[in-house]
Amino acid sequence: MSVHRLLRLALAALALGLLAACAGMNGDQRAQLEISQDPRGVAIASRDSNLFQPGSATLQPESAPFFDRVSQLLRDRPERKALIDSVSDNTGSAEYNQELQEVRALSIMKALITRGVDRSRLAYVTGSSASPAPGAMTPVEPAVPQSKIIILGASTADMNVNTLERFFDGISNFGKSLFK
Repeated sequence: MSVHRLLRLALAALALGLLAACAGMNGDQRAQLEISQDPRGVAIASRDSNLFQPGSATLQPESAPFFDRVSQLLRDRPERKALIDSVSDNTGSAEYNQELQEVRALSIMKALITRGVDRSRLAYVTGSSASPAPGAMTPVEPAVPQSKIIILGASTADMNVNTLERFFDGISNFGKSLFK
């Protein structure tokens, strides 16, 4: 065998090993964040799972890595305030959904506070609120299907979402699709 062929086989084996390792990572190792620019700041949602069971305001256990990562982002930026933009399943009455949105927002706030984010930096909105709760902010846009946390006034460049992280996310997703 030629040296070039051996080198190619070694690189292919290394790449396959990397893909398998990325595919095997669980949520505790990599909290997947969906980060986007919002007119109010940087919007962060969970890419891996919904935070709540349908019709419930109890956080799913697998959402813990998401909150660990978001709370770290907030602790690293103590000058920034955050807005929890909560949504419901829209499966019951308007009153039920409004209450569910508010309780979900409070559950998200509690998860961040227990991870070291100061309560005074947090506020919430709900997608269908006609009049916001005391201490809440007025919604700017209609609700989206998933609750999100918005770091007010920030840009995605502030979040250190770099090309290398996106590259490895792409490799991981490709590896997961290969090994399903």
